[in-house]
Order: sequence, then C-alpha cells, then structure tokens
Amino acid sequence: MLKIKQITPAKLLANKDCLEEFLKKELADSITEESWMNDWKQLAQRFQLFKFKELPESEITKLQWDTDHVQSVVEETFYHVDQYLSFNDMHITILPALPFPFHHEHPQPLWTNAFTNGPEHILIAIPPQPDMDFFQYLLAHESHHASPENPIYNLSLYTFTLEEWYKMEGTAEYFSLSLYPDKRWWKDNFPTDVETNYWDQCKEHLKSTDDNLKSQLCFGSEKRVIPVFAGYSFALNLVSNYVSSKNKDISDIRELFTIEPSEFIEYYKLNLNL
Repeated sequence: MLKIKQITPAKLLANKDCLEEFLKKELADSITEESWMNDWKQLAQRFQLFKFKELPESEITKLQWDTDHVQSVVEETFYHVDQYLSFNDMHITILPALPFPFHHEHPQPLWTNAFTNGPEHILIAIPPQPDMDFFQYLLAHESHHASPENPIYNLSLYTFTLEEWYKMEGTAEYFSLSLYPDKRWWKDNFPTDVETNYWDQCKEHLKSTDDNLKSQLCFGSEKRVIPVFAGYSFALNLVSNYVSSKNKDISDIRELFTIEPSEFIEYYKLNLNL
C-alpha cells in the first residue's frame, strides 16, 4: 500500500499562525520505533520548515506545485520501484524545498532533496516545478533506503561505519540510476585527481563510526578540500566497480544487500592495484 501526504506551501501558509502545532501533527506519522529521527522538530529543522513562519505570503505562494501532477508522478515512480524491491506500507511525505547553501549555484528545479526516516517512511522536498527526472531518481534512491529488507536496519550508531554508509548510498545510487536519467548536479565534482585525494583521506577511516568525521567525508568539507556530496560519488564508484569487476548483470538488485561493505572496498583496491 502507498500513502502519500503533501504538506504544501498553501497548507503551511494557512497554518502560519499555529505552525508548530500544525507541523507536529502532520509529521507525527513519519516517526516510528525504527525512525532515525524520533522528534518531529528534528524533521522540521532538517527541511527548514520553521522558516515558513517568517517568510512573506508572496514568497510562500511562489513555492506551490501542481499537487495532482506530483501525486501521479510519485505513484508512477513507486510502482516502478516496486517491481524490484518489496514494500508493505510505504509512506511518502512531500514538502516544499527551500534552498541549502549548495543549491544557490544550481537551478531551482534541482533543489529537490530527501530523507528516509526509517523503513517505508520517506520525506522529500520539492520546488514548485521540479525536474521530474531528478525527482524520480531521488525518490527511487530513497525507496531503496526505505526497503524493509535493507540491512541498514540491522545496524546501530555503534556499528554504522563509514564503509557501511558507502554501501548504503552506493547501492541506492546504483539502483536509482539504473532506472532514471542522471541529473545529479554534483556528478562532475569528482574527477580522477579528486577521487585519488578522497581515497587518501577516507581509506584509514573505513571502520569509523565518528559522525563528525563521516559527515565531512560523506557530504563534503572545504577544510579537507572535499567537494559537496563527494561521498555519494565515491560510493557509486565502489558499487559500479564491484559489479563490473564481477562481470555480471545484477538481475535482482537485492543481491547487493548481501555483499559485505569490505568486499566493495577490496574490489576497489584491486582495481587500483593496491
């Protein structure tokens, strides 16, 4: 079963005077016992929703999207993904996308961003006229995370290492890009020389569970001269290299769930003749 909720700019505007109460109610069903974020305020902050309290009406109305069209695209995407992954009761919440600092160099249709808060619970923020290829790619990526079969739900804060993060994101990227065109705005930020520098920085920390360190390596760091989302590019390279090295067609994407993260790393090192 698929359940779609659209928390539109129009709804946020209508509830602007009681925004916190409204958001608490609307985000409540995105939180379960297995959620990564178990406080509705964390989710609201993740998607910058408290900013709507100060935004003028004219700015909020500009963010409105075609709800019927978005509904049909989400349904189409989910039923496509459902051919490869198993779900029981998927919840997808659509939110308005406000730009993060890294978005300002890119057109508004590519501001779509998302977070999976646990098995079968996705929140995805979209601009008023999202690039539909990018929207569907990202929704497929998050659906891979949200699969109840995904082994990430067997991990804890103490076992979610950097290499486990690479497996989680690399397999999701490999899956979603096998279904939809590649509109990733960060994909050209990871040429060979940058990847070499990146590998030198991450190779000694593959077993680390330090969130601060993982954040820099995964999402980017000016101090370390790591481009935005370099970790995603590296993770995709790990998985793509593994598949090509095995010289096999992955007919069932769930096969990659069973691969140990260290195996992706070993095949990568073999490819580099390390």
